[in-house]
Amino acid sequence: MNKIGVFGGTFNPVHKGHEITAIEFYNKFNLDKLLIIPANIPPHKKNDGDISPQCRFEMCRICFDKYKNLQGNHGYYNIEVSDIEMKKDGVSYTFDTLTTLREVYPSDSNLIYFLVGSDMFLYLEYWHKYKELLKMCVFTVAFRNENGKDRDEVFRLRGKLMDQGYKIELLDNSAFEISSTELREKIKDNEVGGLPDYLSPEVLNYIKERKIYVLQQK
Repeated sequence: MNKIGVFGGTFNPVHKGHEITAIEFYNKFNLDKLLIIPANIPPHKKNDGDISPQCRFEMCRICFDKYKNLQGNHGYYNIEVSDIEMKKDGVSYTFDTLTTLREVYPSDSNLIYFLVGSDMFLYLEYWHKYKELLKMCVFTVAFRNENGKDRDEVFRLRGKLMDQGYKIELLDNSAFEISSTELREKIKDNEVGGLPDYLSPEVLNYIKERKIYVLQQK
């Protein structure tokens, strides 16, 4: 059975935390394929920064293109940046996305691992059709910070859902102590010195060349 990983988000911008988490996700669960899926209109976040979905898609593509020639735990990485949510109008509900993916990767020969941050996982019971969603995949939780402030809550909710028969895995990934929101503010404030620590060279060059997130001059 093939293992298909799904990592969605706004990626506004995609940063090294996303990249590191994606590769750890791929290797830990010995994925056969990983889909990076930028959201069109995410239900839980607004698209801060006035950046088009196509622009966020392109940043993801150039970030992960280099892995085509790199090897993971079992052969070359198979990572694809998918525009599946961008082809749809309206809000990008995870249930709708996984329903479409289930048609492409039928459950009799594929197992889908869906990666979600611990902050979003804690609100899972408020997601659109979350019980149906849980039946369609193996939910995999990535922690957002090293202090693990939400770990106890994650373990509590995980135990509750597993008692109901759902599959919940923990990535226990490396921490990355900055958010896309903070990075956008650094770029707007022209704090360029530390950006290479947080953004891959390819993405940073893309942002600089197109002056993305830079405040318009009055």
